[in-house]
Amino acid sequence: MVPERWLALSVRSRAGMDREILPFLLMELGGRGVQETEEGFVTYLPPPAGLEEFLARARERLDAVHPPEGVELSWRWQAQEDWAVLWRRGLGPRKVTPRITVAPSWEIPEPAPGEHLILLDPGMAFGTAEHATTRGCLRLMDPRVRPGDRVADVGAGSGILSIAAALLGASRVLALEMDGISCQVARENLAANGVEGRVEVVEAVVEGNAPLPGSPFHGVVANLQSCLLLPLLPSFRESLHPEGWLILSGVLQAERDGILTAAEGAGLALQGQDLEDEWWSGAFTPLPPQP
Repeated sequence: MVPERWLALSVRSRAGMDREILPFLLMELGGRGVQETEEGFVTYLPPPAGLEEFLARARERLDAVHPPEGVELSWRWQAQEDWAVLWRRGLGPRKVTPRITVAPSWEIPEPAPGEHLILLDPGMAFGTAEHATTRGCLRLMDPRVRPGDRVADVGAGSGILSIAAALLGASRVLALEMDGISCQVARENLAANGVEGRVEVVEAVVEGNAPLPGSPFHGVVANLQSCLLLPLLPSFRESLHPEGWLILSGVLQAERDGILTAAEGAGLALQGQDLEDEWWSGAFTPLPPQP
């Protein structure tokens, strides 16, 4: 159930601090989408049971990554009926790849021949074409999804990558998401794009000690933080067809080497990569089993 008001949590990084990790920290705290502002970032959360206790935990989590007093934290209440209007400002259609354009419902362009149009309004779930990690996934997915593929989207958020996989020809897509509200949003987005018959949204926590449910897959995509991706690499490898592909995103360029080393150790070989701003996305294929 959508609450009548949301907790708007804002963070501002002081001089010399790494801004790029802040959106993911806000998502860890339960944010339903992160908006970048001139001062920093803001996210929206359902009202916590204990506001003071939640703010103390948020402060503790931020201090664990940044030096004390390195991040300014503030909050306010945001009414639900005003929230969607705020997200519309400055948002319009975005052509991400030669075949994929993402557009909000209030400005729908006429798709060109062979172009796939994803209708997606910013909402209380992570994953729009406004973030470099999502665009990196889409650019790497475009040439890899083949008609009839079975694809898994781990940490599906808004469902944008699942929608893209279905529009590119995947016959079945499993969208795995641990957050109930995000699952609800994803199902609404699937229906808006006419792919609900080919995409199944499952609320689940993915563990690194077993293949993904429904394995094997022709493709797996995961747009998560590096600290979440690393323990899941063996599971991803075991979930792929021998000729399958894996796309990882949510990785800072400074974290790339660590991901590559861990991926090789898990039996995955780098096949392609995408760079935008401070973010790195990589495409992998399974290495042949060792004799």
